[in-house]
Order: sequence, then structure tokens, then C-alpha cells
Amino acid sequence: RSLRKAHELCKKHNVLLVSDEVQTGFGRTGKLFCSDYDEIKPDVIVVGKALSGGLYPVSGVLADNAVLGVFTPGTHGSTFGGSPVAAAVAIESVSVLIEEGMVENSQI
Repeated sequence: RSLRKAHELCKKHNVLLVSDEVQTGFGRTGKLFCSDYDEIKPDVIVVGKALSGGLYPVSGVLADNAVLGVFTPGTHGSTFGGSPVAAAVAIESVSVLIEEGMVENSQI
């Protein structure tokens, strides 16, 4: 698989693998993320759209502290960043997605 090979190359050359899951994330393909099909963990996952269940404009970046820890307040920006309403909607949306087994229900 090409994603697995890209992951291996990134690890070999100390490059971050960034996966754009805006269109495909949160169960839209039968797995939580497309990278799950290749059983890899990207260093960064970019999410949006389904993060709020389509109810509110929100996006996000998922990564561990080694990656996100390099940012300090004011050194990055976002169109909808810092909205408490967006954060609450996203948290609830992901909770419902998991609790109701929606990812499993999306499998063929």
C-alpha cells in the first residue's frame, strides 16, 4: 500500500507524515480514519467537516505533544480557532460517533 510506504519513507528520513482526513475522517470510509486501513499512525491528522457532525464550522489538528508542543499561544492561527461553542460541538459529536457505534455502522 502506498500510504504504508510513505509512512516508512517519512520515518526513515525524519519527516512528519501529515494525513488530510477532512473529507474521509470520522467513519466516512468504514474506519475512523483512512490511515487505519494501512494500520499506521500519521504524525499529524487534519480533520474538519465531520468533526462537528456538519452542524458547526470547526476543524482540528490531531497530533501528540512532541508535534503540537512546538506551538505557543499566538504562533499559529485558524479561521475558527478558539471558539468554545465549536469545541463543545466537536466534543459531543465525537462522543456520539463513538458511543453509538457509527463508525462500525458505516462499514460495508
